[in-house]
Amino acid sequence: MIHYTERNRSPLCHLITDFRSPLEKRVARFDLWGVLSSVLLVSLMIAVARLLVAH
Repeated sequence: MIHYTERNRSPLCHLITDFRSPLEKRVARFDLWGVLSSVLLVSLMIAVARLLVAH
């Protein structure tokens, strides 16, 4: 088993999880809400399309 250390984290992992300022945290939170709302909107559109095709 590989043990977790700071050294074996990928640069992408550092980019995603290490926030150096409150602004970066706020932008990441805004991105998360944007992704979640997009997924919900697409799911709703697919449900409506399936309903229209069924009739």
